[in-house]
Amino acid sequence: MRPTTRVRLLSACAGAVLGLSGCTGGPVIDVLEQDQTDQDVLTIRTDLDGIDLATTRFLAEQDGVEYFAARPTAGSATEDTVCLLAEEGIGVGLECTPLAPGSAGAVMRDSRATVVLLPDDIDRNALADDGFELLHPNLAIRPADAG
Repeated sequence: MRPTTRVRLLSACAGAVLGLSGCTGGPVIDVLEQDQTDQDVLTIRTDLDGIDLATTRFLAEQDGVEYFAARPTAGSATEDTVCLLAEEGIGVGLECTPLAPGSAGAVMRDSRATVVLLPDDIDRNALADDGFELLHPNLAIRPADAG
């Protein structure tokens, strides 16, 4: 094999590997790869069909609302889907959506705030410019009256 052909072949292989790693290059939200602790377990475990309860991870608490990230049960959504759960009082709010690198994921809105699930690599400065405060590296909140 000529040296130039070999270099091209190695470059093509490296490009293919890098191209694949862009799609499956690890988790978009590392907290879901950590072991579940007692704090990560929801108090309310009803009405959560479609959520893999072994994947819930505590993110933050504010004003009596606890926020969690979780994955849906296998086969119930696309592989890149991540869920945002809000546990308050006797209820759990739930929003699931695909989470892509660099883009905000699931959004929950109520009369008090807008809460957004974030991938690990999002531009947090842009979020601050939009009035969001980080509660956790993967969770931002903006008061309803700030929008």
